[in-house]
Order: sequence, then structure tokens, then C-alpha cells
Amino acid sequence: MVVLRPQGQVENAACDDTVAPCPVRRAALPWRLPSDLRCPLLVRALADALGGRSRVSDTLFSSARRAPRRWWRRGVGMVVALVVAVLLIWALTIGGLWVYAWFQLGGLDLRATDSDVAALGSVGVGSPEGSTTVLVALTEPRDPTIPEEPDLVGPVALVQISPTREAPAVLLLPTELPVTVEGLGRVDLDAVHAEGGEDLLVRAVIDYAEVQIDHVVSVTEDAIPRMVELLGDVELCTTTGCSPASTEQIRSAQRSDDPETYVRTLAEVLRGIGRSMDATSVIRSPLTSKRAVDIVADEVRTDVSLRGRALLRHAEAFSELGVVEYDEVPLLRNPRSGELVPLEEPAMARFQRLRDGSRLEPVEGEYDALEDQVIEMVEVGVLNGAGVAGLAGDIQVQLETEGFQVVGTGNASSFDRTTTVVAYGPEPETTEAAAVILAERLGPGVELQLLERAPTFEGEPVDVLVTIGSDLAPEGGG
Repeated sequence: MVVLRPQGQVENAACDDTVAPCPVRRAALPWRLPSDLRCPLLVRALADALGGRSRVSDTLFSSARRAPRRWWRRGVGMVVALVVAVLLIWALTIGGLWVYAWFQLGGLDLRATDSDVAALGSVGVGSPEGSTTVLVALTEPRDPTIPEEPDLVGPVALVQISPTREAPAVLLLPTELPVTVEGLGRVDLDAVHAEGGEDLLVRAVIDYAEVQIDHVVSVTEDAIPRMVELLGDVELCTTTGCSPASTEQIRSAQRSDDPETYVRTLAEVLRGIGRSMDATSVIRSPLTSKRAVDIVADEVRTDVSLRGRALLRHAEAFSELGVVEYDEVPLLRNPRSGELVPLEEPAMARFQRLRDGSRLEPVEGEYDALEDQVIEMVEVGVLNGAGVAGLAGDIQVQLETEGFQVVGTGNASSFDRTTTVVAYGPEPETTEAAAVILAERLGPGVELQLLERAPTFEGEPVDVLVTIGSDLAPEGGG
């Protein structure tokens, strides 16, 4: 009798392996089975016994018809794979662009904007809670081969966005604005920037205006025209309608002496750029976004805290706000030296509006009456140095008619004065301008005299002291 074991071994049934090992021989392979065992059921049972169930049964008896695959399943799979591949490539492109922008737009490390660093002696620096104030400087194009800072070509702007404001507030500081800087003395903002770049400029403005500055943006005059050329669809909207912005319009506005033209034109163009370069623009056109990053890297410098997403976030916030409020620091040109003299009280009033978040707008007719404001700010004493009776009183009436505040009249220590002298002290700065205006109002030939300290009238300091000479005496007087 023959017994089949699962291991495929065959042994003689008459053999007793308790006495001695039984001889073992290999069983015949399935395809050599006798013909009477070729019944499928018997062969499957034999295959199971031999341990080759899956291989033998599946190989020899896979005659069951499989359902044909449907063509649309294969198509859907290919489409899904293609979409996934495109999204992956797009994600890598956008991610690479952000990394590229992060390294290209490295900001300046400006200590002046740090909250723990004091400015140049300023006291009471402040701004509205939740507000953001940005100093914006417009400069000539930068030459990498020249180490010096480029000149300022437009006024320095303090731009403030605040929850209490319906629109951004822009206060313009002329480049000729004189400020006091330690180590430099009395210099204008252009000289400050040339000496110490953005960091010293920020320190000087904070010290002068006592307004907290959070960020700094230095832009060359080529930046905005290049961005407009790249995007091509930036619109400039005015009261007469909207039209595509041209580089000629932008460059003309950047050099304009009219503050309204300067602010409103550039604000509208920047809004248009902000709308075109929102977060979705990276997805719509990565190549255009990459070129925009290159332009910003070449033409714009910011503090390090505006690096990356922060700059785009502030640009988007600016583009969504309403009409810009604007004003400028009033300056009077000294008739004698030609220098611009700031009017301290009106200037400080404008800075206070930035500190408390109140509305910032120019007063109609204010700049046409700057001389009158200066005249009203000084106190004048009048001395008779010609010995002509009633002469000091006559000059008093004339000056008061012109708007000067005359505190009194008196006699000089002697009556031998032939030329009228207008003496004034070094402070405040408006005193010199007022003295020049007063001298011009009195007539030609009047001398100006700058003293080391304020002159006195009857023991009290005054801004201007007029000593009348015989040149202003009426003919026949004496």
C-alpha cells in the first residue's frame, strides 16, 4: 500500500519505522499521475495534500472568466495622476518663489526702529494704539559701485495706518527741513541721509517729530515705473476717471512740488500695484511674480521686520483703504539766506495729530499766509536812536499795522544812529525770518544784526529789537 504525505514523500506501508528507518522515494509529479486521477476534483485534493494548493490549483485550473476592466477607470486614474503631478510642480514652484523672495528681499537691520532703543534724545515718542507708522524715502537710483547713499529726490513721508483712521495719513517732510543731529549740528534731511543712510534718517525724524516709527521703506524713483511696466494693467484713477498709468505720469508726480499731486498720484498707483500683486498673483503668474521680486530687490530697501510676507500684508492693507489724508510740514523761505525755516508751532501741531490719531488735512489758505504767521509769533521792541520826537511811535503804528506785536517803545542810549538796525537772537529759527521780513517792510538800507542771545527791551528779552536811525526820520524832522 502506498501512502502520500503532504511533504511529497512516499513510503512503503508494510515498513515499520519503529524497527529501522523506512526507505523514502519521491512521489510522482502531478503531470505524471495516472489517468484515473486526472479528474479535477481528485487532482485538487491531491494538490492540497501535497501542500501546493495555491500554486497548482491556480495554475492548472484558472479557467474561470475574469470580468474585463472598464476603460474609464484607467482614464480617470491617469487624469488624477496628472492633476496631482501638476499640483505638486506648482506647489514646488510657489514654495521656491517664496524662498527666493525671502533671500532676495533681506531687510536692513535698523536699530532706530527697535522699541528698546532711544532716539537722539527725544522724549515722549508715541503713536495711536494698534497703528503702524512707516517712514518712506524716495531716492535717486542706487549705483552699486558707489558706496555713498543716493540723494533724496522727494519729501520724506510718514505714512500711518490706524484702526481709528478711515484712510491712511501721510505727512510730508521736505528734504530741506533742518534738524539737529548729534555730531552733525544743524543740517537738512538730505544731508542726514547722505551721512548715515536710513538708520540715521529715522533717528533724526523720530527725535524731531517725537512720533514712533515702526518700519522704513526706501524706494528709488525707478521702482514704481518699472513695476508699472512689468504689470501693464495698473490704472490711475482721478476725479475725471480712470486710465492706464504711464511711466511719464509717475516720474512727473515724483518730482512734483505740489503735495496733492505727489501724494494722490503715487497713492493711486501703489493701490493699483497692490491689487495686481496680491497673494493669488503668485499662483496666477509665478514668472511675473519672480520678476517683481527682482525689481523690489533692486530698487527697494526695508527694515528686516518687513521681510517676506509682512511687506505684502501691509501693501494689501494700504490698497484696501480709502482716500489718503495728507499734509506737509510748513516751511518759510528766509528772504535773506534762501534757506527754508520750519514754523515750529504749526509743525508740532501736525506731529501731534500723528501721535493721537486725529485727522490730518491741510488748512485752506494756510500756506499763503506763512509770513503773517511768522510775524504774529514774534515780539518786537522799538527804540528811537535818531532823536526825532515821536519817531518810535510812528514806527510802532506802522509795524502793528503790518501785524507785528510791538511790546513798547523807548529811547536808545544815544541819538547818533544814522542807519536803522534790526537785531535778533538765534532762537527760535523763525526769528531770523521775521527779522528779515520786518526789515524789508521798513524799507531798503535797514541792517540786520544777529546776536548771540536774544536782545532785551527794558530788561526783558524780546525776539526782535529795532533801533531807528535817521534814515527813517521824515524829511525836516530833528
